[in-house]
Amino acid sequence: MPTPEFDICTEDRMPVLMMRVTQLWRQLMDAELAHHGLSQAKWRTLAILAMRPEGMIQSELADELGVEGPSLVAMLDRLSKDEWVERILSETDRRCKIIRLTPRAWPLIEEIRISSQKIFQRTIAKVDVAPLSVIESFFIDLRERLYNDLPDKKRHHRSERRAVCGLPTSHDWSD
Repeated sequence: MPTPEFDICTEDRMPVLMMRVTQLWRQLMDAELAHHGLSQAKWRTLAILAMRPEGMIQSELADELGVEGPSLVAMLDRLSKDEWVERILSETDRRCKIIRLTPRAWPLIEEIRISSQKIFQRTIAKVDVAPLSVIESFFIDLRERLYNDLPDKKRHHRSERRAVCGLPTSHDWSD
């Protein structure tokens, strides 16, 4: 039996395309990093932590990964056991658990960056419908608009939480 044509309005097509592109990117990264024995959950966690060398609050990291606390705790246990991350209690608020990459993790981060760059060169760099700077600007603007459209209780005030835990608050796009 033939599959019916999937008819969807233009406004609804873009979110589906963005999700599919993200899924395909992750699959390509999984293939690139397979020789390191890294699961998607591990390399994504390490990559996000690399964006914040000073560390991230555990709840902030969970938000970035889109996972619940218990799932993150299990992942952090494995990463900590492998000596890729360390958990530090904040000096200003002992309730804050700061997660940061260990020195051992940084060479692996470089491998993740190299893999990402290879995929970028094979795919995104070859897209020529518009200059990449325009496309990046679009996604930066979209990210901020989507974040600002969240209900206040869904928007975590990261700068405030980071300050309480003694972490720098600069370069935080989501406040």
